[in-house]
Amino acid sequence: MTNLKLTGVLFILIGLLSLPSNAEAQSRKRLRELEKVGESQEAEKEDAGEEGKARHMSIQSKRTRKEMKRYKKMNKNYNKNRKPLFRKRNRR
Repeated sequence: MTNLKLTGVLFILIGLLSLPSNAEAQSRKRLRELEKVGESQEAEKEDAGEEGKARHMSIQSKRTRKEMKRYKKMNKNYNKNRKPLFRKRNRR
């Protein structure tokens, strides 16, 4: 009788101790899957953005493309040499 109880208790303990590690492995696996899905979605968004930009540029005329390039360069120079905002300046 005691041998049967001891065997039962051992099986229960082994079962209970193995469950948390199994759950952790499943959660780690799920996290890895979610990371992969997130990375693939980011890659798809980036590809879609590049495709949209290329399509937009192909629709424009040569003159418009040159003008857009010129404005982009002007804005880059302007933003590079711009003074900082009033609140961010060092007060004396």
